[in-house]
Amino acid sequence: MIYGLIALGIVLIFKATKVFNFAQGHLLMMGVLLSLMFINRFHIGIAIPLVIACAFGIGWVLERGIMRPLIGQPLISALLMTLAVAYLLDGVATIFWGTKIVPYPQWYPEQSFPFMAIEVSSGVVWTILVAAGIFVALAFFYRRSLMGKAMRATADSHQVSQSLGIKVTRVFSLCWIMAAVIAFIMALFFGVHVGAFRYLSEWGFRAIPAVLIGGMESILGALIGGLLVGVLEVIATAYLGAFIGSMFPFIILLIAIIVKPHGLFGQPEIVRV
Repeated sequence: MIYGLIALGIVLIFKATKVFNFAQGHLLMMGVLLSLMFINRFHIGIAIPLVIACAFGIGWVLERGIMRPLIGQPLISALLMTLAVAYLLDGVATIFWGTKIVPYPQWYPEQSFPFMAIEVSSGVVWTILVAAGIFVALAFFYRRSLMGKAMRATADSHQVSQSLGIKVTRVFSLCWIMAAVIAFIMALFFGVHVGAFRYLSEWGFRAIPAVLIGGMESILGALIGGLLVGVLEVIATAYLGAFIGSMFPFIILLIAIIVKPHGLFGQPEIVRV
């Protein structure tokens, strides 16, 4: 589910802007580190709103101050800028938090639930429920809300949307803010499972196969791709070892690109001259 939500943030931005955001995993890392700081200093009821507010601010600043000046420039410029943002966030994390693994506080009650022959922790259950809720809420938002329809129109054509009175730049800002908020919400649960440290950003690169397998513009594909990559990685780790398991998502990616280049739910674009 973590892979799926990282993929979802990438898909949201790509659908609207056609820019592949390589910094999505770094937003997750910043979410874990900032939420750790807030949870240690404030009550959880105050910490969570502060985390969401930081996500809004970071998403808006990234789009308004860094990505918007590149509108009209070649897409490769914006793509390289997302890599620059990733390295910038890495540097900020290293300066303020260092590189050591810091325990993340257990901010929700911990208990186990029996499921067939295994015990499932409440953290896993909450992570799955919150992730599923995000996907359902986003699907409803895209289908029913006026802004969601504007975002779908912008994904189809920037010029047509602009001619219909849709503020495309506002859609761009909303997509970056939504991607940051999703990353920060999941950071609250992800940190409990793995701790807080600077190298969490590599999960963003490991989620790229989920994006390409599911389809670059498919929300459902992000969920299915994330589940597929995560489950197969765990199975490969169990039977073939951790080294093979860490490479397995990219092995799946190579096979998927050869067999179905547009992903499971992607639509090929046909350009007539």
